[in-house]
Amino acid sequence: MTILLEDETGFFNQYPNLYKKVESVIERCLDEEEVPYEVEVSLTMVDMNRIHEINKTHRNIDRPTDVLSFPQIDAEEIGYINWDQIDYSSCINYDTEEVMLGDIILCDEKAREQAEYLGHSLEREVCFLVAHSMFHLLGYDHMTPEDEKKMVNKQESVLQYLSILR
Repeated sequence: MTILLEDETGFFNQYPNLYKKVESVIERCLDEEEVPYEVEVSLTMVDMNRIHEINKTHRNIDRPTDVLSFPQIDAEEIGYINWDQIDYSSCINYDTEEVMLGDIILCDEKAREQAEYLGHSLEREVCFLVAHSMFHLLGYDHMTPEDEKKMVNKQESVLQYLSILR
């Protein structure tokens, strides 16, 4: 697994141990889904202005958000990726032979605000947002109550397994 990290805010310089936790969350999400390939995930930490701009440009929503996910693989409306059916040639990095899963863009300022508001650690909030985004990259969504419940259960399973609790 490769994580292509772009830390525009210096967040992981301030919290170097948190990067290892984020890495373990990504790995556990992949294990939970039994992903049969080595993968590449892009993780970019941005400030409030940058995520606002990206949200407006790509989702037509004129406000900042906490995390954005840009999957590379289409889940074919089944709610998850069918690894036996993907077009491997359309999502492989030919230099590394890893499957490019997609991009996670996380706003460190929103994560700090939400951690404070929810009364839990910054570690918990960042790891939750990464798990949430990973399951989006893996084809899950929360457009219906049933889908939301499935996604929340998967996120909580990962965080509990890693003892990243509220």
